Amino acid sequence: MVGIYESDIVAANRVSAWNCRGRVDDLGSGGRVVTIKWGDHNRRIGIDGSSEAIKDAIRSAFGLRTRRPFWLEDSEGIVRTIDRDMPLKDYILHLDGGLNIKVLLYNPSNDLPNHAEEKTFYVEDDFHDFLLRHGFIALKGLNCCKSVRSIDDLHPGEVYQGLRPPGS
Repeated sequence: MVGIYESDIVAANRVSAWNCRGRVDDLGSGGRVVTIKWGDHNRRIGIDGSSEAIKDAIRSAFGLRTRRPFWLEDSEGIVRTIDRDMPLKDYILHLDGGLNIKVLLYNPSNDLPNHAEEKTFYVEDDFHDFLLRHGFIALKGLNCCKSVRSIDDLHPGEVYQGLRPPGS
């Protein structure tokens, strides 16, 4: 019986048997790792996976439970793409502040404004979920007659009212 040892495989290929993506030089460092700071918290994140896997690791490490977009910026102020080829540097995590608006909600019995709800949307799905939950087909700005059906058409700080389907 011929025995093949991990050291023989590593010596022949310069690739670790337990991590085919890793080189022998990476064994001591645990792979490609970056340090990310958010507020008072620092985390070391391995970037050996896909872009989505790296983003999931960042969300998990910092306890981000939303679909809120984020980005990484290095010490030189350069925003980097999140992938396995990103430079091994220290980064600062930035969270998208979202788009803030006010929506007047009306009392269905008398068509008078009941209250204004302040709303922050981060992604298109958030906007459409809001419309669906309130039975709206779109929003309309108080100072214009154009109906808004996409987050891209909203203006920060504007006041809107919901538009319901005809006959409802």
